[in-house]
Amino acid sequence: MHIALYNLTTTTKYGGVESFVWDLGRELARRGHAVTIIGGVGKRREYAPGVRVLTFPFIDRYRFQALPLLRRAYAEAKLLERLTLGIAALPELIRGGYDIIHIQKPYDLAPALLARRFGGARVVLGCHGEDFYPGDTLLAKHVDAAVSCSRFNARTVAARYGFEPAVVFNGIDTTLFRPVTPDPTLVRSDGTPLLLWVGRLQPWKGVDVALRALQLIPHAHLAIVGDGETRADLERLARALDLENRVHFSGALPRERLPGVYAAADLLLATSFASETFGIGLVEAQACGLPVVASRFGGFPEVVDDGRTGLLVPPRNPGALAAAVQSLLDNPARRRAMAAAAPAWAAQFAWSAVADRVEAAYRVACTGARLGEPVARLR
Repeated sequence: MHIALYNLTTTTKYGGVESFVWDLGRELARRGHAVTIIGGVGKRREYAPGVRVLTFPFIDRYRFQALPLLRRAYAEAKLLERLTLGIAALPELIRGGYDIIHIQKPYDLAPALLARRFGGARVVLGCHGEDFYPGDTLLAKHVDAAVSCSRFNARTVAARYGFEPAVVFNGIDTTLFRPVTPDPTLVRSDGTPLLLWVGRLQPWKGVDVALRALQLIPHAHLAIVGDGETRADLERLARALDLENRVHFSGALPRERLPGVYAAADLLLATSFASETFGIGLVEAQACGLPVVASRFGGFPEVVDDGRTGLLVPPRNPGALAAAVQSLLDNPARRRAMAAAAPAWAAQFAWSAVADRVEAAYRVACTGARLGEPVARLR
């Protein structure tokens, strides 16, 4: 098949959806498909053998939000940003000879469906969140197939659009994410426990909950790997809580360094309380043999085997988080058992299995099967 993986931010920033597109492109190309990644003009470039990368100009959403009427219209500003890319990329989408146009956000429904109308490509809607906006329900019913990154997200999409996407979990590279030697720059020479938080620093990620929980966990240190809009606020909070000597902000790190980072830690903390439909970092950590303590929210319960590879706690509850962490720090044998079980659990998210399900969704799209017909039931 000739496949276009279309998503503006794939070539402009780092994140879970962006990594999904790059990794899916590599795996599909390895399987003999002709793959083109289409995104916005940006600085992110990765080595993707056999994958063509095309970038087109767009108008950044923040320029739209500078307008008084759109200052608080987050979804509408993102939609306009995406439409400016769509205008630039539409000739390629129509004349590129694609069998499949796989979009990752409902914001891209309009250009993809126009390309379907005038170029003949089938449209697959990928769902990674709740990126809804006025009028999307009128467009979504015309896609040829839909896939969702978790059962939690599939239920949300079904309630909005009236059809249930096939569940195709996000994938990880198990040749990269596996037990390795710990990163020596993070190993605690004094033997004190090291807790780890990895991801973009956004308000709904709940990093402040991890900081407040750390107050209740004597002697442990917390490494925060990632960057984002709340970093300065979190640094101030760490100082206010008198934790500056136990909290270490590492900034964003290349993905290739993360296995060593996971190996240096005792536990991964995942504290999101909104906008979290999967949890790729949790899967990567478990693949590396690192147990997880996560909020029972969104897609997290689908990627952590509660009680076996980690623990789930109520979201936004520092006391419950601290108690769960302390229970594992006080029980090294249980923690080692979780670490031993985690890689086998994470193997179900390997790209070989995920790409099988994506290809099945493409076949559904090309054969005209009923919209939303499940292509893989994951238990």
